Amino acid sequence: MRFVARITGMLLFVAVGLLNLAPGIGALAPSQFATVYGVVDADATSTLLLRHRAVMLALLGVALLAAAAVPDWRRPVLVVAVIGKASFIVLVATTAGADPKLTSVAFADVAALAALAVAAVLTRAWTTRPPTSG
Repeated sequence: MRFVARITGMLLFVAVGLLNLAPGIGALAPSQFATVYGVVDADATSTLLLRHRAVMLALLGVALLAAAAVPDWRRPVLVVAVIGKASFIVLVATTAGADPKLTSVAFADVAALAALAVAAVLTRAWTTRPPTSG
């Protein structure tokens, strides 16, 4: 049973990792920002910032995929992912006048947080590990 739980947890890391890789396309194809974020005719600075966000999300996706395979990376990657997702959720919830498309992105982050919580439990990412003998 523990084996199945660990594999399920690892697959959740992979799923959330892939979810974070998807926006990376925006770094290469900024025209997708209108579809995902509701940003139409953004100026060069806004487009640059959104492209940078896309790169950062893709990097988080890569880190989550790596954490699926490398147990020692799970805790630090989880902390970064939780902070990033929770901060976006709070920003969307507290910003008046934001495009409604951002709400669906925030809901995706809520689902990702839930998946990461389950993954953390199933992979025992939060348990104390005995020191390894070198």
